[in-house]
Amino acid sequence: MKGLRRGLVLALKLAVAAALLYWAFYKFHLHDYTGASGQGQRGFITIISQSRWWLLPPAILCFLAPIFILSVRWWYLLGIQQIHISLGQAMRLTFLGTFFNYVVPGTVSGDLVKAYYIFQHTHRPAAAMVSIFVDRVVGLVEFAILPTVVMGGMFLAGAITLDNLRHQYFWPVVMVAVVLAGSAVFGVVLLSPGVRRLLHLRQLAGLLPMREHLAVAAEAANIYRRRLPSLAKALGVTLGGQAFFITGIMLCGLALRLPVPPFQYFLYVPLIYIIAAVPISPGGLGVAENCYLLFLGGFAGNTEILSLAAVARLLPMICSLPGLVIWMRGPRLPKANQIQAQMHLSGQQEKATPPVNP
Repeated sequence: MKGLRRGLVLALKLAVAAALLYWAFYKFHLHDYTGASGQGQRGFITIISQSRWWLLPPAILCFLAPIFILSVRWWYLLGIQQIHISLGQAMRLTFLGTFFNYVVPGTVSGDLVKAYYIFQHTHRPAAAMVSIFVDRVVGLVEFAILPTVVMGGMFLAGAITLDNLRHQYFWPVVMVAVVLAGSAVFGVVLLSPGVRRLLHLRQLAGLLPMREHLAVAAEAANIYRRRLPSLAKALGVTLGGQAFFITGIMLCGLALRLPVPPFQYFLYVPLIYIIAAVPISPGGLGVAENCYLLFLGGFAGNTEILSLAAVARLLPMICSLPGLVIWMRGPRLPKANQIQAQMHLSGQQEKATPPVNP
């Protein structure tokens, strides 16, 4: 029954992705065309023929850099929980998770793959899972910080006014506020035992499956609470990883000769990937492409923006291919239901093992 439900969910997500891709690429043109404003627009063939391909190698380096930086961040978060693996192992697992996220998105996510392999190195799998979840939240906060810095810098420089923030940049402001507020609520619940008691989360967790994991996850959260400076350090040290990623997309835009001002990439690209992280399609397929049109469509033609979205999807996929080698050379990965069954078994063993405090 669970397998059927997963299959139906995946089928629904694929249908959503297909519909969104059709909606986006319905506006795609192979040859030059006349836009709605009556002006001539470049088609895909012209865009490719005029591209500055020498900008793509540095763009690839910019897409590779975040994988190494995020590996260091996750390795550091694991260390706070006294889960010790080598930095090389953390990098291999990060490449593996990135490969699953980009190339084979489906019912088995990159985070679940990382969790399965990291469970082989610790008797505290729930704490390891908390580190993965905290790592994901830290990345989301970093994506929200970048447009905040851009808008704040533009405001202080006099490039935009409060009126601009209320009208032209209304949705960026709202989205950043929602992400930061949601992350703050998550942080309070994660790091405050008093709030968890007030919400009766312990009693609720006792009614849920895998409650053994949830109990140790609460202890892992308490460890992070006692190490707040370390969490702040993880956020600060790896903030450059997201900046590298956006710089890579900006270089792709410059390679395609898109007339998009560079600072607009740092304002809108984080918002695109925050929305694409909502799991309504595999790997944000179709969601990201439509968001590119929504946020950057005012600067260039639809075909130009969709070409950028395609390159911005293709190059990170290429950069994640070392994960394919790691997957093929490593132990066989079970199916999603088998992974969850092993996690449940590990949770029962974990319950009998007292957590290690730093």
